Amino acid sequence: MFTKPLEQIFIKQNLLDAYWQISKFSSGLDEVSFKHFEKNLSKNMDTILQHIIKGLYSPEPIKKIEIPKEHSDEKRPIGLSSIKDKIVQKALYEALNSYFDKQFSNASYAYRKDKSTLKAINRVSQYIQQGNHFVLKTDIDNFFETINHDKLLFILSKQISDKKIIKLISLFLQTGGFKKFDFVEHSTGVHQGDILSPLLSNIYLDTMDRYLDKYEIPFVRYADDFVVLAPKEKDILKIKKGLDKFLSTLDLKLGEDKTHIGHINDGFTFLGVDFKGKNRNVNNERFQKKISKLHSISKNKSGFKKYIQELNDIIINLKNYYLKIIIKNDTQYKLLQEHLIDSIAYKVYLSKQNKSITTKKEFYILLDQIKLDVVFDIEYIKDKHKLIVAKGYEQYLANKSYKDTTAKIDKKKNKYSKKFAVETTLHISTAGMFLGISKNKFVIKQYGKVHSSYPIDKITRIILEGKGYSISSNVIQRCAKENITIDLINRDAMPYASLITYKSSISQMIHKQALILNTQLQLTLAKEFVKGKAKNQINYIKYLNKYHKLLDKNIINMEKLLKQSKSANTVNELMGYEGNISIYYWDSIKLILDAPFEKRVTFGAKDIVNSSLNYGYAILYGKIQHSLVYAGLSLNISFLHSLDDKKPTLTFDMIEEFRTFIVDRTIISMLNKDEPIKLGNDGLLTKKSRQLISQNIKEKLGSYTMWKKQSIKIENIIQTQCYNLAKTVNNHKNKYKAFVGKF
Repeated sequence: MFTKPLEQIFIKQNLLDAYWQISKFSSGLDEVSFKHFEKNLSKNMDTILQHIIKGLYSPEPIKKIEIPKEHSDEKRPIGLSSIKDKIVQKALYEALNSYFDKQFSNASYAYRKDKSTLKAINRVSQYIQQGNHFVLKTDIDNFFETINHDKLLFILSKQISDKKIIKLISLFLQTGGFKKFDFVEHSTGVHQGDILSPLLSNIYLDTMDRYLDKYEIPFVRYADDFVVLAPKEKDILKIKKGLDKFLSTLDLKLGEDKTHIGHINDGFTFLGVDFKGKNRNVNNERFQKKISKLHSISKNKSGFKKYIQELNDIIINLKNYYLKIIIKNDTQYKLLQEHLIDSIAYKVYLSKQNKSITTKKEFYILLDQIKLDVVFDIEYIKDKHKLIVAKGYEQYLANKSYKDTTAKIDKKKNKYSKKFAVETTLHISTAGMFLGISKNKFVIKQYGKVHSSYPIDKITRIILEGKGYSISSNVIQRCAKENITIDLINRDAMPYASLITYKSSISQMIHKQALILNTQLQLTLAKEFVKGKAKNQINYIKYLNKYHKLLDKNIINMEKLLKQSKSANTVNELMGYEGNISIYYWDSIKLILDAPFEKRVTFGAKDIVNSSLNYGYAILYGKIQHSLVYAGLSLNISFLHSLDDKKPTLTFDMIEEFRTFIVDRTIISMLNKDEPIKLGNDGLLTKKSRQLISQNIKEKLGSYTMWKKQSIKIENIIQTQCYNLAKTVNNHKNKYKAFVGKF
């Protein structure tokens, strides 16, 4: 029993302590500001004390506002109290909280000292490890707005001896508020935003906690969001039935749309963490917001030192929460590392561009103040500093205007572009090669002798071409761990397999992608893919027509078909328009090419043009596929091309808008410049030709182009587009827009 009387709680010092602890960022309906209140602080405290002790105290009406709920179109009602009411509530909270907290269940984690979301998540993992593989994930329907005042006050009366305290709490509960200019009564619920509300809500739900604890049921509750676990499905069903009955005695019920029963292998989300089996990952949408924050602060106009402070705050926040959930070297961890490097590099670029920092030495001194050791192993920090500066300088050089560009800058720009292209992709195309690992390096041996070696942390992709080579199982295991894709291409330049770690994809997306099939959204997405491909083809033909003046008629016909395609009612009809646009496109290419070219051939091509194009597409294909998986999408559910359970048809969809800009333009330019691309006696590209094409395509992927008014690396555009598609799949209101390049 809480025995302290009202008069011992409300003394002047307690009110002063409460005043200095409450938030200073909002005022109540009486519009008394903190500055105004503080002018007569002592007198105001005396007035509050007199009113409370004499039983004359009356709270001001609440100012009611609404704020958007996270990840939802709904809005959350918030009550803003006056300063004096906040002070009274804070003093009352400080007196009551320590008493009630000792009574609460150990499974209650919200609004409590020494408890946290992370501890709640770890507790769920612990229960799963103990063999509780069936889960009830749920919440209380509209909980904060439906708490029964009479029942809450009855619960309090069993614990608090001084009825004047209960009467004061009752005043805060029943005080209504103004929403704009209309008064709203408050007959049920607690005001979200009030200082007392978290404590009162925990007190009310503690009765449910005690019910579950009584039967030794494993559960974890955070506010009104909770999970219950059990070894068998029948146990979960029995528990839910009992919960439904018990909650009805509190005038509460489970939220139907948030209630899920299933095996842990089916997956569930709790407190922003996706659980699946015994694994857990940060919810992808929340994780993307954290990554977006990294990029947003790098774009601020603040100086580098202030930027470092903001960035270190985010890194510490990551350390205290996200990095305790995600496993080192899994997809999310690698993604965080990549975006952290890119965001800092962008700040280096901006600082170099505005001349606030002019030397690499200055950058290295500043970078040393960033807490990169939280995310990277300490022995790699210096290498990461060099990479950040190199990327920042690379972008600086790429963004110099053409008028200011000198031969020297072009040389450096190309040097960096080629350097990154070579270092990040390991390409093996010679028979007799063996790929293994030695001392954190990929090692290529030929006839038992070391041919070349590459640091593992600098490789993001391995391409194995043709046949006759061998690869160690250690390489496959390490690639899975480091999230390095292995793409396999046959001698006909056709990709036939990719080895991608299972950790890269998020299986929940399969269901979400499948729900789009045969809906209007599928047709909308299909139209975007076709539009992207067609616009890039038209723009490239227009670019070529500046010099040849032969293609006006084809351009008119292509634009006419693209306009008509907007009215297509089915995907098949849309594909018809796409095919006809491509006919005019390749007819135009035929007219301007110096090399012999009759028509587009995909399989078994024996001519120089189609062979070169197919080989270029194979290099691009693996990059697209890797980016789709990185974004968490299922490769086997597509929206434009027909589903085929033996083919990654979503890759076929996404590659369409990038073919012309990345491959066609590169190959046609090479052929028209008479670069040494040749066919061997077998009708296939020679080894040197393949190497040259591969190098040009990789350099194109590593080059910069203007997109959405920014200079962005092309391979980053691919990844961004894959994330944009994933966002549309997750939230159908985010409409995917195809990439259209600048020719």
